[in-house]
Amino acid sequence: ILEERGHSAKSAEESVITETLEELGDPKPLAFKYAPPKRYLIGPDWYEGYVTVLRRVLFTALPVFTIVRFILTLTGDPLDFMNAFGEALGGAFSVGIQILFWVTLVFVLLERSGEKPDGLPTPGSRAWTIDQLPELPRKRQISIAESLINIVMYLFVILWVVSPIVLARLQGDSNPVQFLHPNLWNFWLPGFFVLMGLTLIHELFQLKIGNWTPALTVTNVILGLAWIVYIAALVITQDVINPAFLEMLAARGAGEVGQVVTWTVGISAAVIAGIYVWDIIHSIRMARQLKEEPSIINVKSLLTL
Repeated sequence: ILEERGHSAKSAEESVITETLEELGDPKPLAFKYAPPKRYLIGPDWYEGYVTVLRRVLFTALPVFTIVRFILTLTGDPLDFMNAFGEALGGAFSVGIQILFWVTLVFVLLERSGEKPDGLPTPGSRAWTIDQLPELPRKRQISIAESLINIVMYLFVILWVVSPIVLARLQGDSNPVQFLHPNLWNFWLPGFFVLMGLTLIHELFQLKIGNWTPALTVTNVILGLAWIVYIAALVITQDVINPAFLEMLAARGAGEVGQVVTWTVGISAAVIAGIYVWDIIHSIRMARQLKEEPSIINVKSLLTL
């Protein structure tokens, strides 16, 4: 700038240098203009990975924690649903804050470390070409959220059945008052756990594959029919609710609740059986649609149209 004004850095007078520097202004904004520092916690290189990790951890950990906390709290008092619900939500909120803090901290440190995520182009790497485009994947028929919700629900049912007995034994109560009839442990509940285990395995395959392939459809039909037969036989031939549990409700002045619970069992069984019938029909219909869809195409072919 001094040379543009006809002065040299060595011969320029102090007043000229002062005037020139004042015209340039505060050195901090000037330095920021030419070499701006990072004014963000997580930059564009790491942001996508940060959101992906945060979403997966929250959507996986929070539902499981909420269900476990709800069941454990409800075990102490089977009738105090509101307290169990409040404890579960409060605990989930605290865990969510902890997850948000620690995941964010890790990615902030990664951002400040100067490392780059895998897959980003580096100086000197070969030029990008259309051949590097991936194939366009087929749209999932079974969403990830749907599969995760089903898995969490099945785990909730398993914990609901097992946790009262386990916790009672840990507390030294060798003969706890169960909600379900004790005789069901002779045959029906072991069969229930076998079906639940097979169903969870099937749900994991659905989560991985994402479409109603012939193998998934056949196993879904078999499992659905097995559940329908199991539920119908259980409700028709067995007493599902423990009479001692109903007596406990009556002793607490909640006899009407016991009556509602009794006739609700049949209605719930009919609804669950109807859901499995719908699921069987839905999977068959989706499998037919998948068979009629065109094969996977490459993105490159779309760009050359």
